[in-house]
Amino acid sequence: MSSSAKDVKEPAFHGVGQKPLLDLTSCSGTEIWRIENSQLVPLPKSDYGKFYMGDSYIVLQTTASKGGQNLHDMHYWIGKDTSQDEAGTSAIKAFELDAVLGGRAVQYRELQGHESDKFVSYFRPCIIQLEGGFASGIKKAEGEFETQLYLCRGKRVAKLKQVPFARSSLNHDDVFILDTQKKIYQFNGAQSNIQERAKALDVIQFLKEKNHDGDCDLAIVEDGRMGTEPNSGEFWVLFGGFAPISKKVTSEDEVIPETTTPKLYRNSTSVSK
Repeated sequence: MSSSAKDVKEPAFHGVGQKPLLDLTSCSGTEIWRIENSQLVPLPKSDYGKFYMGDSYIVLQTTASKGGQNLHDMHYWIGKDTSQDEAGTSAIKAFELDAVLGGRAVQYRELQGHESDKFVSYFRPCIIQLEGGFASGIKKAEGEFETQLYLCRGKRVAKLKQVPFARSSLNHDDVFILDTQKKIYQFNGAQSNIQERAKALDVIQFLKEKNHDGDCDLAIVEDGRMGTEPNSGEFWVLFGGFAPISKKVTSEDEVIPETTTPKLYRNSTSVSK
């Protein structure tokens, strides 16, 4: 253990980075914290892969090299609605964590909607971006199921983004997933990507197991085929009835500002004497 690790000031960092990833199907090498009131709070493993748009997170991935040494990739994820204070705290805590790991961690700054391939690869088959956050106080009642509509994108690892449960959220160019208490619907826009459609099939199966303990129905709804599919009618009823949907509108997090080009950082706290 490094001298830096012996003097850990942040309680959440005690014993971090000691367990490397064992296989791609487990979270053995992954540790995640959320910023809450400028404090780091460990995320339960059951919530790994879920990120609230109003929050900031630190994700540490530990793997073992061929020589047996632990290697560390550290990501600080910033939701589009997070406060400047939380975003700043995540950067400061990431620097502190690097010091605990002896200055050997490779750092990545992850902006919502523009995450690195390495980051999203930790959360197969999908990462889920949810509205709200800790500061907003949005919580669902114990045992209450909340119907949620997601925009589903990505060909290797899907990115689910929660969007308002409204017909106006749908378009012809994307794949959407509607998760209700008794059935999960996959809506394939008429001009959506065939690979994203295929990936969404994996996602709805994942949501069935994760959110419903495997006990719910699955349905595929094809855009423009209302009269020929039995599931199409009940799908549109949930939106108040069928009506033409609008063309795709580019959202803020789909536009990559010139100043947010992904960058890779390596910090070292060693000081030559």
